[in-house]
Amino acid sequence: MISSGFFTRSDRTTISRAARLAETLTQRYFDLAPDEWRRYPYRIFTRGEVDKTFHQSEIFAHLVRFGETTSSRGDQRRDEPFGIVLQDPNILLALLRSARHDLWTLGLFILTHELTHIVRFRRFDVDLFPSTEERDKEEELVHGITSEILAGVTNTDYILALYEPSGSRVSKARFI
Repeated sequence: MISSGFFTRSDRTTISRAARLAETLTQRYFDLAPDEWRRYPYRIFTRGEVDKTFHQSEIFAHLVRFGETTSSRGDQRRDEPFGIVLQDPNILLALLRSARHDLWTLGLFILTHELTHIVRFRRFDVDLFPSTEERDKEEELVHGITSEILAGVTNTDYILALYEPSGSRVSKARFI
């Protein structure tokens, strides 16, 4: 897991499995069509797979869009594919600092959170480029939805409480 600060092949397999469960749980929560993720695909990238401009030191993951984000009319396009860029060094560091959670559980939390953002951008007309205040409100809302989605899933209560937004600023990667 900790070779060079990047995910190993085994770690990527764990993340892929967590992504499949996150898809299913998110699909059920939002009552999405069974083919939702095929019709509106996304891709998971690790930090080692992206340019340095996508590296961030304070978060576990962020979304990127492929292609144009506006239509010819100037409207935001909702059908362009998303990418989830996992910041594996940050995730691995968080795992090193706590014996209470593992990559499966943390990955499930992170991916459910990011898939919730994707659904909200596509289905609920949420602004892709909000002000800081609006972004913080959206993060709090998405964390709450993520908590509802993961309610009852083994070992997620600790993670949800640990990374809960605090105050008016969202603590996206509050390390232990």
